[in-house]
Amino acid sequence: MIRAALILLLSTLVTTSSFAAPTFANAVTNGMVNFAGLGEASGVQASRNNADVLYTHNDSGHPSEVFVLDTQGRLLATYALPGNIDNEDIAIGPGPVTNVLYLYIGDIGDNAAGRANIKIYQVPEPAIYSRQYTNPVTAGLKGMRTITLTYPDGARNAESMCVDPVTGDLFIVTKENTARIYTAPKSQLDTNDSFVLTFVRTLNFTIPCAADISPSGNEIIIRHEDFARLWLRTNGQSISNALSGTAISIPVTGTANGEPNGEAIGFDSIGSGYFTLSDDATTQPLRYFARTSNDAPRAPQTLVSAGATWKFLDNGSNQGTAWRDAAFNDSTWSNGIAQFGYGDGDEKTVVNFGGNAANKRITTYFRKTFVANDIACVSNLTLKLVVDDGAAVFLNGTQIVNVNLSAGAAYNTLATATPTALEDTWRSYSIDPKLLLEGTNTLAAEVHLATVSSTNFSFDLQLVASRVPCVTTISLTNNLQARLSLGGPTNATAIIQASQTLTNWTNLGNVVLTNAQGIFIDAQSTNFTRRFYRATE
Repeated sequence: MIRAALILLLSTLVTTSSFAAPTFANAVTNGMVNFAGLGEASGVQASRNNADVLYTHNDSGHPSEVFVLDTQGRLLATYALPGNIDNEDIAIGPGPVTNVLYLYIGDIGDNAAGRANIKIYQVPEPAIYSRQYTNPVTAGLKGMRTITLTYPDGARNAESMCVDPVTGDLFIVTKENTARIYTAPKSQLDTNDSFVLTFVRTLNFTIPCAADISPSGNEIIIRHEDFARLWLRTNGQSISNALSGTAISIPVTGTANGEPNGEAIGFDSIGSGYFTLSDDATTQPLRYFARTSNDAPRAPQTLVSAGATWKFLDNGSNQGTAWRDAAFNDSTWSNGIAQFGYGDGDEKTVVNFGGNAANKRITTYFRKTFVANDIACVSNLTLKLVVDDGAAVFLNGTQIVNVNLSAGAAYNTLATATPTALEDTWRSYSIDPKLLLEGTNTLAAEVHLATVSSTNFSFDLQLVASRVPCVTTISLTNNLQARLSLGGPTNATAIIQASQTLTNWTNLGNVVLTNAQGIFIDAQSTNFTRRFYRATE
């Protein structure tokens, strides 16, 4: 008889040294970029909060704007910027508020090397929806900062900028035959509007014109118009030290093959591949280079997407606490598509504030069910929230997030006001995966105004899971061998290990997960007092 215990490996440490050099296919065309206003695309950056969304911009001689497009090249939005002496690159990364991602637009070009200083425009990344291509938005951005930077050793021309997602430090790579790298540390970016850059090192790279760091921080890419290089970075390694390593050649289309003056390169949202654009075309392909090596990062699983359908109640009533539970009957509630709200113009579903603009209903309720399978394989769970002003969010009846509300707030409790800069952005929260149920789960949220005369209201929510290979169930075959059912990311390779002591583990074999599932049968003897199993990668 087998007495089997299931052990879930909650995290797997993978370092870049575990793999051979990453490889990428030549470009495929994701779509054509052809909309008024974009003639000299000089940077490209994938959103990490908005699915299938990219950012780009012109360089000097054009209006001060950043364009938002989908991964097919269609325009979604145009946002005004404070300036454009020569905007040359765009990045995304941490900023002053810890659970918010920020866009960084680098007004860093200086062909004559005569500028007394350069500018960085920093702004919380807005919530954007790929459906906007049918009616693109033109607007300003809330919370824009202008940060003035000065080189410590005289003016220089630069077209390459990136932000380290691990440290939040910003890096500028000058456009010279031997490039020079400077940094603006996060500690200064967060607190100062004007300061001197710090020189980091030189780099043996000729005329760089774009740069990016992967979302996990483990890869750095820099491009010339006709070639590009990638550097690997291990856990805890500095950017400077990583760039002292061996540069790996990666493909770009280049001038000879139809991408003249290519000045844009940026990883996709998870770092599996990268996009490029040309600085010399009003109509051009949006090129994508897919990873062909087996070291691609795992795509997260979206349990609740942005812009999803929710049940909601906006009649101003006191719903007590029963509405938070799975068994609550919400059949009389309304249905709507997020984003919900009023007053901003970006809402998909307008909620009813009661007809009296001077005495609006304080609280609106929302509920949504979703299905989660093989929850033992969920290693991390992240909730992303757009809210103005306050919210309490519950998962299967347990409160998981409280924003701008006092503990135990009643239905008529006013929230603390959301800062204007954060009204339109996603804020991320780490959630305990153990709160998930196998099968159907229930999210419930109550959103409160800060004042009864508030002019705007917003709500949307995403729930995203990271998964690792795991053993979901153990049974016996007719031959009394252990039959392990496996779950995890599709195409992941699960390494099956066994132990009798929980300290010494033996590799039994590998299984590639198909459609997020796999089976492993332990052919070894089953005559053990105790035998533990786990899956890793």
